[in-house]
Amino acid sequence: MHPPYAPRWAKVRSPLRLGIEVVIVDGTEAGDGLAPLAARFLSGDEPFRGLGATAEVSLGDYWRWSASCLMDNTARGLVAEFLVAMALKGCVRDQPRVEWDAYDFVTSTGGQEITIEVKSSSKVQTWKQKRYSALQFGIAPSVKWDPETGEYTNEATRADIYVFCVLSQTKIGGHAAALDVDNWLFRVARSSELPNQRTVVWERLADAAGAPCGFKDLRGRIEDAAVGRQTA
Repeated sequence: MHPPYAPRWAKVRSPLRLGIEVVIVDGTEAGDGLAPLAARFLSGDEPFRGLGATAEVSLGDYWRWSASCLMDNTARGLVAEFLVAMALKGCVRDQPRVEWDAYDFVTSTGGQEITIEVKSSSKVQTWKQKRYSALQFGIAPSVKWDPETGEYTNEATRADIYVFCVLSQTKIGGHAAALDVDNWLFRVARSSELPNQRTVVWERLADAAGAPCGFKDLRGRIEDAAVGRQTA
């Protein structure tokens, strides 16, 4: 579902917010429409109501039903974002993922705001494959949706830093394989170092991002890129 009158060419984030409770910020209606919504963590124990004979169904049951296929493209992307959030714990806002945010993460260094975008890919898919998939990532500049104003920005831009995440090239372990950080590789690049094109393949990132790293080195790579962005 897109925001009203979203340009067809715009990058649009779905409004689906799993595991998030939305509340009206000030309990009032804004002058030109409903006020923006804030988000807070839920526990998973919150019950569904009104299901009749189906008793004791909780939000956790919904999460298991909707988000157990972690190797699916959409879910894999969310796991990648979560791993980046864990790597940056203490440096980014401690809040649920908000689908409409202009960037995946915002941090700062030297008093300067740094925006971060996370991209994920995998050579293996959940369906039967005749060959491995190419490791490809979208890096085109995009307009951003502002939930505070309910409007798009006028200018298409990129984040300051991109984190490229690749999941293991095997289906051994099933969907739970996505939970093992040893099955992930990461490359971190400043936007200014990326090629001026809409997509880039994993192998071509070596010039902009260097050799891939594991999870334990991810935070350091992002911090190095942030400092490089600041002094570039």
